[in-house]
Amino acid sequence: MDVASRSRSRVEERLTRLEEEFGPPEVTQTTFEVSEERYQRSLERSRDGQLDVRCVVRDDDGAVLLREGNGEWLVPRGQTEPDERLSEAVKRIVREAAGVDCTVTDAVSANIHGIRNGDDESAGTVYRLSVVFTADVVDAAEQSGESVRWDAEPDAVSELV
Repeated sequence: MDVASRSRSRVEERLTRLEEEFGPPEVTQTTFEVSEERYQRSLERSRDGQLDVRCVVRDDDGAVLLREGNGEWLVPRGQTEPDERLSEAVKRIVREAAGVDCTVTDAVSANIHGIRNGDDESAGTVYRLSVVFTADVVDAAEQSGESVRWDAEPDAVSELV
């Protein structure tokens, strides 16, 4: 089985697990070309079965949890560990990114990324899955640090959900 078939098969397995745990999310697909370095990184993550996670965490007032990253305020994000249950991965990623505990409520969208090597047309397309989850904060008082905030009207969320 080639790279494209294996990575596509892993994405389909993850989508099945996602559906079993949360029901069917809205699924879209995007294909794009990247550099050799980024392609190799995607290939490695594909082999491990990692999935990219973004989580929109809301507090009791509806404000969204944001974390500063690369000069921008973004929702918590990260990658799953191999064989990690999806809801547990989301909770871990939110805790590591922002220092708060949450309860995962839904998987609202999934995007299948077809990644082509822009430097080598003969390299197979690698497929990766990125999922946006929603969650409610368990205890907003736990959040700490200047790199984390709650925002009632965050721009980062509008492009995700």
